[in-house]
Amino acid sequence: MILSCHKLFTLIYRGLARACLLILLGGGLVGSGLLGGGLLGGQPALAEAPQLRWAGDVPIMQGWEIEPELGFAFDSPNGRIVMIFASSAASEDAIMAFYGKSLAQLGWTGGAGNWSRDAEKLVIGKVETARGPLWRLMLQPR
Repeated sequence: MILSCHKLFTLIYRGLARACLLILLGGGLVGSGLLGGGLLGGQPALAEAPQLRWAGDVPIMQGWEIEPELGFAFDSPNGRIVMIFASSAASEDAIMAFYGKSLAQLGWTGGAGNWSRDAEKLVIGKVETARGPLWRLMLQPR
């Protein structure tokens, strides 16, 4: 079977994007905190919270069960774009309190599910999916 260059590139790109997200969220590099100032850029991990997982400089709340096949991460010409979906037994108040405190320590401003820092915005909210309700963390350029 012969694929056009565009179709081949698309297949390779999607596979690489999915593999990168699985590596990032599967616990390997994210769980170790090695990406704190690395691949996705940003601040180092908080010293007082080594148990946290990280996607770049954004903490992933303990207890979140990541759905890696639904999310993605890549760099665009305008900045990085990361979308993470997760389930959690934690209440909305607990999730917003965690991110409000954690993100403020990292220089983000805002609250109630919407934060910004420099040229980026971060939105966290509950969404309905075919799998049921999930939390979506979306990082993108402003």
